[in-house]
Amino acid sequence: MEKDVVEGGGGCQGWPLAPQCLIWIWCRNHGCRNDTKVISGKTRMTDGTPFAKNRRSTTTNDNRKRCNMNKQRNRFGLRISSILMLGALVDGVYADAYRNPAPTAEGIAKAGANMIFSDDASAISYNPANLAFQTNASVVVAAAFARAEYTYSPAPGVDIVSDDPWVMLPNLYVSMPISDGLVAGLGITTPYGQGIDWGSTALIPPPFVPVTAPILYKAEIALININPTIAMKIGDSFSVGIGADIYYSELTFNAQIPVTPPPPPQTLVDANAKGTDWGIGGNIGLTWQMTENQRAAFSYRSQINMDYEGDFSLGGDFATTVKYPNTLGVGYGIQITDTVQVEALLEWSEWSVNDVQTVTAGPLPLPPQENNWDNTITAAIGGSWQFADSWTIRSGYSFIESPIPDATITPLLPDTDRHIIGLGLGYTVAGHTIDLSYSHTIYADRTSTNPAYPGTYDIDSNLVGVTYSFSF
Repeated sequence: MEKDVVEGGGGCQGWPLAPQCLIWIWCRNHGCRNDTKVISGKTRMTDGTPFAKNRRSTTTNDNRKRCNMNKQRNRFGLRISSILMLGALVDGVYADAYRNPAPTAEGIAKAGANMIFSDDASAISYNPANLAFQTNASVVVAAAFARAEYTYSPAPGVDIVSDDPWVMLPNLYVSMPISDGLVAGLGITTPYGQGIDWGSTALIPPPFVPVTAPILYKAEIALININPTIAMKIGDSFSVGIGADIYYSELTFNAQIPVTPPPPPQTLVDANAKGTDWGIGGNIGLTWQMTENQRAAFSYRSQINMDYEGDFSLGGDFATTVKYPNTLGVGYGIQITDTVQVEALLEWSEWSVNDVQTVTAGPLPLPPQENNWDNTITAAIGGSWQFADSWTIRSGYSFIESPIPDATITPLLPDTDRHIIGLGLGYTVAGHTIDLSYSHTIYADRTSTNPAYPGTYDIDSNLVGVTYSFSF
């Protein structure tokens, strides 16, 4: 059987066992959907007619009367069930465990293994203790450009393909020696944040299909970290760095909500929620200069709980808590020759702090959402080779575990174990450095055992990094 390839969601995103999805598959085999397709996130007939344009006028008079008889009785119950479903969707906002990749081109090229030899101002993110090795002021301006494509197959013969744009993740660092062995710095970074946008109409089913759950089409979590840091040498062999992590974050989502019960025709309204919060935590790094050519390092960033609060457009308040986890890292690096460096990293992340999430959206607090996330280990190795006076090539590999078990994965959290391969090139002249990098991620196949969201997932992503740094 030829597959249905549905770009932009096609009506089944998130609810593969919903009636519209079963009808989608049945109609594909019996011809009643041969005149439909999805173009650029808008569901249309092949003659250009909007697919859901006249969903109010497709029901018989008998159905209309039956709907009107029950409308007032069922409106409140449907509204509450819609809000409950939105609560479940909030934890889908931060797919991919909501952590962003390495902040600089050097770190992207080395697949994140940049704890040991990051000696410019960007050490604020990798290992703040390394600031103490600086003898000059440093400015680093970095941007990562990322894109991921997700394919969700809820049933044999049906592929739902996301259409996510490239996004930019900016980062800025400055550092300045205060005295010999004492250096202060400031980072403004984007360590976390995810988003998805399916378009406001692409997921709306045919007019004759009941809508029994909210149709989430846009969600985003954005975060900025203001990270003041100070580092100092302790004797000839040790350095330590400490910093504050000051988070400001905004969480938003949009959904089409059925405010009248089945059968059709039903009324959908565009609902949205937005919450913001500030949070504060800390970080510390320690570097040990074991020998002239060898270093070992340790880093820790504390958990930060963000209590997002704002408004829900259907009435009442919106509130939820997102926990950004404790992370512990250890690393070892060796300067093999004057031009070759190699380092390795192990990092533990306590994602289990998000096992349970509570949400308030509208008039009632919602039942806790069970995530059952696991703690994870990341392993990475990276190296660099200065093959000419001004030129350096870098490469790396990392393996990152997914914290999300098969039983709780959904199309809005399509995470899986992954292998990352990075490559980069740097050019330095008169204190100015330009770094370019690229990394490709190979994702493990994933099959959901979640009875509400059965199916398989395939993910493809690419990442490009550009960094300019200046030492003076």
